Amino acid sequence: MVRHDTVRRKLAVLLALLLAFTSLVAAVTGRPARAGGGDDPGSWIPRTDITRSDLTQVPGKLAEPRDDGPHPGSATEWWYTHVMDPETKRTFIAMLFTEPVPTAVIFWYPEEGQKLVLPEPAFDVTAADGPVVRSSAGDLVYDEERGAYHLTWHGLFAKADIWFDDALPGVTGGPIEYDNGQTMYWTSPVATSHVNGWLQPPGSSSPISVDGWRGYHDHNWGNFNVLDQSYSGWEWGVSHEPDGTATLLGGVVKGDGTWQGVVGRVTEQETYGCMSELELSDWRVSGLFSYPQTTTATCESSLLATPEGLIGERPGLSRSFHVTDPFILDVGLLALPESLGRTVPGSIGLIEHIRTLMARVPRS
Repeated sequence: MVRHDTVRRKLAVLLALLLAFTSLVAAVTGRPARAGGGDDPGSWIPRTDITRSDLTQVPGKLAEPRDDGPHPGSATEWWYTHVMDPETKRTFIAMLFTEPVPTAVIFWYPEEGQKLVLPEPAFDVTAADGPVVRSSAGDLVYDEERGAYHLTWHGLFAKADIWFDDALPGVTGGPIEYDNGQTMYWTSPVATSHVNGWLQPPGSSSPISVDGWRGYHDHNWGNFNVLDQSYSGWEWGVSHEPDGTATLLGGVVKGDGTWQGVVGRVTEQETYGCMSELELSDWRVSGLFSYPQTTTATCESSLLATPEGLIGERPGLSRSFHVTDPFILDVGLLALPESLGRTVPGSIGLIEHIRTLMARVPRS
């Protein structure tokens, strides 16, 4: 056990260093830390497609702040937040990890210029029920009196004071079980919100208002290792839609190409979703990485999320996530895209099509 934990920690540190190096090279050379999309892959297709969808129902319920505390014993655990400007597409992402090593990472997508991924010095991340997640880089705390999440960031590269007000909840679910006995759980207590506050992004000497931007927060944990080469990767997406609703997508692609995951709709009235079929299309290729410009999730019927569980029957879903501005960090063991995208016209969101190295070995 000690040897496995040590390996995981070393791999996590290596990944953070690789991310930092990629961003540093991009900043110095003026090249974006992403790969440009190529033309149709033709007869040579890297192994990143989905072969089938597993519709086995995974336990779930309506996401609540009480689901968002720490889970001791997890091999991996992180808290993720983002805020996005619907007008300019400016995006700030902040992540806090307690496992496999305490650390923090931020992403910054300006209106124009280089997108950045930067590891913030934070080797003291702690979490408690509430939830209360604190570190030297930043804190994420649920304020019961205000009924809202509060992100305060005081890192080396960015500062922020942001409230996720009027949040609509997604789903708490899991486990998804996959290769090597891995298990992944998640909760998304802020599927979408209208945020208030300010942000001082990397390279800026003064703060900017984020009032009216859209915000999201989720939390993943379990006995899994993102760098494990036996599984293929995962698909994930969030779309903040112009009517104040949201569409969520998330799940794992197993080593044999099997997708198992959820698509959900979040409105002021209800949150509902289903285990979905998934189709990837409009492929683009970059090196050993290929990504779909369109990801379509469908199901014939869905379930209503309540605090007690998933109940009843709701309408079926069919939603397509479209990449509008690809951003790809290929660090070898893992290709990490966090691309800007949308669902319906006027929406704004993020889409991930993450693949391990073994899943990208080419085939004829």
